[in-house]
Order: sequence, then structure tokens, then C-alpha cells
Amino acid sequence: MGVIGMGRYGRMALGAGLLVLAGWALVPGLIHPIDTDAVVNAEIITLRAPAEGQLLADGNPEVGERVAQGRVLARIKAVRPETARRDGLALELAAARRLAQALREEEAELARLDAELAARGTAYRVAARDGLRLGRAEAGARLAAALAAGERATGEQGRKQALADKGLVAPAAVEAAQAAAREAAAAVAEARAELARLDGEMRSVQSGVIVVGGGDDSPYADQRRDEVRIKRAARRVDTAQAEVRMAGLERQLAAEQAQAERLALAELAAPVAGVVWSRFAAEGETVRPGDPVVGVVDCRRLFLTAVLPRRHFAQLQAGDRAKARLSGIDHPVAAVVQSVRAGGGAQAVGAVAVTPAAAEGREVVVTLAVADDSLAGRPDNLCRVGQQAAVTFQLPALMPLVDALAGTAMGLVGRAS
Repeated sequence: MGVIGMGRYGRMALGAGLLVLAGWALVPGLIHPIDTDAVVNAEIITLRAPAEGQLLADGNPEVGERVAQGRVLARIKAVRPETARRDGLALELAAARRLAQALREEEAELARLDAELAARGTAYRVAARDGLRLGRAEAGARLAAALAAGERATGEQGRKQALADKGLVAPAAVEAAQAAAREAAAAVAEARAELARLDGEMRSVQSGVIVVGGGDDSPYADQRRDEVRIKRAARRVDTAQAEVRMAGLERQLAAEQAQAERLALAELAAPVAGVVWSRFAAEGETVRPGDPVVGVVDCRRLFLTAVLPRRHFAQLQAGDRAKARLSGIDHPVAAVVQSVRAGGGAQAVGAVAVTPAAAEGREVVVTLAVADDSLAGRPDNLCRVGQQAAVTFQLPALMPLVDALAGTAMGLVGRAS
């Protein structure tokens, strides 16, 4: 009864509302840019040859095969191993070892000479000390004899003087006795001085100094030993420097050897768990350092590449949100715009698994990041790379218009009812 009982204006309002609702159904497609040719994409990680060699056919995984991180993807046997630096280091190390050995032998010879000179110096001092002891003993004996002679001369002088006082001897005899006493006293003084000199030299010898005639007369062995000690100190420094250089050369040579062993049969392993996407060289082919060998895509770092008409270039920007629908996933996948670039330029095409089909700069290439584990859960080996997706971009600036149209449509329908 509702529609039949309506008046003319009511039926007109209802018709207008239905038209608005039909238009509203088309609004999202007109307002939100939609690209049905978007594809799931991934960056290609390219493994390159570390040295010149030949690719071996040794059970390498096929293109499209999933691989675990660390799995060997290609083996390269070196054709002409580079040994110049390793050989040069080996020669330098041999020379350093010979030098260090020669310095150690020279230092050992100097040590032997030092010990010999030390023994000679000790023997010299012992001999000097023994000689001084003997000389002191002789000086002591001379002093004792001089003292005895002095006492006799003094006694004789007294006796002559007593006889002279009695007139029994001539004065000349007294004078001769006095002269003999003076000579005896001088001999005592001389003997005492000699003994004192020898005592001083003995003390000097005991302290390691040989004194002759009031000067320092170091023995020849001690003088040579000082020279030897200076040379020994210099050789120890030279030996330490040579050993440090030798140790450094040994480390460098070991590193070069390890590098040569690695390059002799280089193995290129998957840096991530993913899919072997491409091979740039055939098995048995010779590659040079830096040549691409195999490409791998990481299934855990997928993104979407969408191509839109040029009119949407100014509407989209990084950070805008979108939703994508893919077959096999029963819910829309959330995405965020990462970049918006004009197609056809070099910047729009990178090392990606699927190159966007931009047409000579007349299109806009949009890259979207996705965070959905189900995207990489496809059971086949391609982990959805290359699969098409329908992407709807949500533009916040147009949402007020959508809300206004929706409000108008609902108001008309309400009045018609």
C-alpha cells in the first residue's frame, strides 16, 4: 500500500532517493582511485661474484624455488687465483723472521760478551784488591821498621848527647846522631803516608773504583762492558720491533690465506629466507668480480605496486591509506602509500621482481607497504609475487563530500517514506 498510497510528490521524492542511492553506490569508485592492475612486488637482492671464476653445476636451487637463509645458491671455482699479495706477504714475513732471528742471535752474543767482560772486571778488581792488601802489608812492615829505626836513632841521639855533655865525644858525633834521628822520623812519616794511600785505594776498590795516581782508572773490561750494554739495549728494541712486525705480517698472511681459500671455491649463500627469483649467469659460465650471479626476493618484505592515471598524481602522497584485495585472502589487506612517482622515469623502476607497466610518463606509479603475514603465506614457491590485487585508495580530503552525499540520500528516502 505504501507506494500506491503515496502522493505525487512522495513518489517523486522516492524516485530521487533511489537515484541518489544508485549514485552513492558509484561514488566510492569515482572518489577513491581504484587500480585493478596492482601487483604484489618485492625487491631483488642480487648476489655478485667475489672473484673471477666458473659457476659450478652443483645442485643449485632452481629459479622459483624457496630457500632458507644461509642455503648455498651458487658456487664459483676460481679460474686464476690472485696470489701476488699473498706471495709478497710471505716474502716479507720470511725476511722479518730472518731479521728477528739475527737480532736475537746478536743480542745473545752481546749477552755472552757482557758476562765475559763482567767476569774479567771482577777478576781485575779481585787482583787489584789482593795487590793492595799485599802492598799494605809491605807498607805496614816498612812503617814498623821505620818506627824501630826511629826509636834507635832517637836513643842513639840521647846517648851521644849525654856523652858530649861529659866531654867524652866530640860535638860532631852528636850532630851525626841528630841527623840520623831526623832521617828515621822522615822514614816513619813516609811509611805512614804510604800506608794511608794504600788504605784509601783499598776503600775505592771495595766500592768498585780503581784509583791510580789520584784519577779514575776504570778497567778495560768495565769500559767495554758499558759499550756492550748500550748495544744490547738497542738490539732488544730492534728485536721487539721486528717481532711486532712479524706478528702483524703473520696476521695479514693468515687473512690473505683464508681469503684465497674462500675465493678458490666461493659460495654465495642466501642472505634471507625467500625465493630464487633469477639467475644472471648460466652454470659453467665464467664470471668476473662484481658480476651479478643470482637474485633472491624476501617473502617477508613484500609490497604493492599500483599504476594509476596521471590525474591522481596530485591527490596521493606518502602516508595515505589504502586497502587491497587478493584472491585467496578473504579479508582486505591494509596498505600505506610509500611513494608516488611519475611512470617512465628511471626512479620509478628499481631492482624489483615485477617492473610496473608505466606508459612513457603518462601514468603514476604508487608503491604501498603492507603489514599482513597472510600475504606471504601462499603455499607455492612464488610467495604471491606477481599476483594481481585490486587497491582502493582512501583520500581523506574527499570524505566530507561522501558524507554529505550520503546524508542527502538518506534524508530524501526518509521524507519519501
